[in-house]
Parts: sequence; C-alpha cells; structure tokens
Amino acid sequence: MLRRRLSMLSGAGILVVAGAAGLWGGVASASGDCTGNCVLGVLEATGPPPVPSPNVGAGTTSSLTFTVSNDTAGGGAAAGTASSDTAGTDTHKGPLLVESAALTAPAGFAILSATLVAPRHHDPPTARVSINTATSPPTYTLGMNDLDLAPGASLSAVLSVTTSCAATSGTWALTVQPAPSVHRQGFTVDPSSALSVGVSGACSLSFAAAPANAVVSQDITAQGFDPSGSPVQVRAADADGNPLGGVAVTLSAELGSSALSGTTSSTTGASGSSGFGLAAYSLLSLGQTGYYALQATATAFTPAVSSDFQISGTAAACSGDCSGSTSDSSVSVAVNVSNPGSGDTLSVGLGGYSYQCPDVFSPTGYYPTVTGPVGVDLWESNGSLDPTQRSEQVTLTFPVTGPPPWFFPFYQVCYASTQPFFGGSLASAAQSIPGYTGSTYIGLLPLCPLFPDGDDAPCEVSSYWWGGNAVVTFLGAPGDFWGSA
Repeated sequence: MLRRRLSMLSGAGILVVAGAAGLWGGVASASGDCTGNCVLGVLEATGPPPVPSPNVGAGTTSSLTFTVSNDTAGGGAAAGTASSDTAGTDTHKGPLLVESAALTAPAGFAILSATLVAPRHHDPPTARVSINTATSPPTYTLGMNDLDLAPGASLSAVLSVTTSCAATSGTWALTVQPAPSVHRQGFTVDPSSALSVGVSGACSLSFAAAPANAVVSQDITAQGFDPSGSPVQVRAADADGNPLGGVAVTLSAELGSSALSGTTSSTTGASGSSGFGLAAYSLLSLGQTGYYALQATATAFTPAVSSDFQISGTAAACSGDCSGSTSDSSVSVAVNVSNPGSGDTLSVGLGGYSYQCPDVFSPTGYYPTVTGPVGVDLWESNGSLDPTQRSEQVTLTFPVTGPPPWFFPFYQVCYASTQPFFGGSLASAAQSIPGYTGSTYIGLLPLCPLFPDGDDAPCEVSSYWWGGNAVVTFLGAPGDFWGSA
C-alpha cells in the first residue's frame, strides 16, 4: 500500500531559471515505483523559444531568478491524519511538503546575493549563501530553509551572479528535501538532470593609453619623448565591454631586442575609483634602440598588443635649426635639420636594426658594411612622422685603417627608408627592418649633384678621409630612414 500511495504523486519539484539569455526551466515527474526518495526526471530547457544551453558573458554580473514549485499531489490522507496499508505497518501523514532546497553554482560562478520572494508564512523562509573554499575555484551554494511549500506552492530566489573570466560551461545543481514524515518519503533531483549554462565571449585587455616614442633607458609614457608624461594604461573589460577592477596585468616587450624594465605589473582600479578598470605603469624603459610593441597579459584574459613605437638614442625638440648627435665604438653621427616644422622633434639612434644592400657580385650577395645602422626621424607633435621635405643632413664619422679604396666615392651609404627613392628596391621580408611592419625600400644612395637641394634627397653629398677617419655625408628624405656606410 505504501508504494501505491506514493504512486499517486502527480509530480515533484519544478525548477525555472529566468535570465537575460532566455527562460530556463525544468519539468519532472515522480517515478511510479518509489522507495525512499522519489527521483525527478531530467531537467529540460523551456521557451519560448527553447534555450537548450543559455549563455552568459564571461566576467559579467547577471540577475537570475530561480523558482522552486511543489508540483506534488496530496499523498494519502489529509494532513494530520494517518492511513495504513493492508498489513497496518506503514503510515504516511498528509501531503508531501518541500522543506528545503539547495542550489549550487557551476565552477567559476559566484553568488553575490540572494533575495527570496515567497508567500507569507508564520515562520518566514531563510536564504544563506555558503562558500566552500576547499575547491578551486570556490563553490557557491544557496541554501533555502523553512520553505513549507505545500503542493501547488512556489518560491522564487532572485540571485546576483558573477561569472569569472576563467569560467566555462557548467551545470547548476539542485537538491530538494521534503518536510519530515514518519517514513521520510521525499524526492531528490535525478543525477542525470542538467540545468546547463554556457559562457560566451571572453574578458579582454586593451591599451587605453598606448606607449609612445622614447629615448633609451628613459621612462616610456603615453607622450612621445616625454618621460614626465601621463603613464601607459591598460583597460580590463568583461565580455560585454564593461570595466573590471582588481585584475593583475603584466607588460612585456612583444617586439624589439631589449627586455622591458621597470614596474611591469599593475592592478586595475576598483569600481568607484577614477581609474576603474585601468592599470597604470609609470616606470617603464627599454635599453636598446629599435622598434617595439608592448604586450599586456592577465590570467584568463585575451591579451593586447600595443601599436609600434620607437626607442631612439637621443631626441631634441626643434626650435629654428635642429641638431642631434650620438656615437658608439664604430661611428659618430651628427644630424642637422635647417628647416624643421613647428613642434618637431629630431631623434637619432644607433643599432636596433639589421639590413644590408644587395650586391650580385659579392660572394655573400650583399655589400659589406663598416658601420652599424643609424636611424634618423623627424616627428611631429602628434607623434607621426613629418611628411614634409626637410633639409636633413647626416654626417657619419668612423675610424679606418689602411689605405682608402682606389675608387670614388670611397664609401657609399646603404640606405633604407619607408619611402621609395632612386636606387632603392622594395625589400623582401628577410630584409625588412625588425619591428617595423610597413614597407621598406633598400639600396645604395646615388651621388648628389654639385649644388643639391631638398628635391634631390636622398643622395650622398661627399665621402673623404681625414686624420685616420672616413667622413661620409648624405641628405635624408621625408619619413623614417636609416643609413650605414
């Protein structure tokens, strides 16, 4: 008779979850042959439209509503009465009441808060969020007690849930317990039930203030050649593009030959602060000239790579005539610009590049070089290269031993530029300037006419010997250019 009375239960608890992605739900029916706890059927998503696996954005905070309904029919005699089977040994009192329920979040989901919406009782139901820190990540469970849900009654819990950036698809776990009875008949959720949730998109990083051109070993900021400028900044965001605080972000050199030095790790500001979602870096530097880009990384975030910038040996703000110089063991460089643009900055660098001029008659296929590459750039105040034809004269002085070559010019300039020039050919991938992603033209400079002007650039002005040194002078053209003898 006990089994017969339990088979009269028309159903068991129903769980419905409503979210921004759609309506989630579960329907279940009690087994026709219950012993101990009746087992619910498999949870299924409901519509409209059907959502078999709803998605939430990575790193986002969502409001979800869970509803627990007692869909059972009254079991046996009315409440407070008793009935017996033919042997008079089993007794079942009244309808089956839902006394408590527990809802456990999938890995990577955190329950921030929960509010119960339920019919009034003389003993109000309670809700408590517990956190199991023994798991990694911690497991969050909402416990709902003192429900006293009679057949046909429902209770809803409105949850604020945060999805971590590392979260993946998971399953909410539901357990339901009945009110105490003589035989403790009840119901639980079938282990094969699944209220699955997917995670869409990804948390990402971006440069809110990108690194700008700087001088070797000086602080890199968001303003070109200004070590006291505003700091480089990286923004952390969830899948919906909203800022995220408390994210540890690390910077490294993604291009170039030098490792990034300084304070390379920073944490994004908390909600409510002026730097919410932003990580700032005030002490960064690089020890070698060349083209660079910085990469920002954080655990479970899509990394970001900055735009290219350049590290130079020296930089000088132009006012009237503009000059700059630098040297190493192989060459001394002097640059003069007689007509710079207003607000221009002249930068000069040695090394950090690698290229050669092709020579079909050479055993190596390239002309031998006696100096390292020299980079010369004229920058406008907005950080772009000055495109105007300027009078840029570069003099290379380097020590030599032995007699000079028998032919004139004694030394020629192997020239590389972002702009086409007479004698220059578009470089192959193997001959591109490391770190520079644009087109590069490479070739020997032609000789300048006797009285050259800006329209003749780029060209070689002179090549002579003096006091054990070779002195080579050439005119540069607009845009980024490099030269070596």
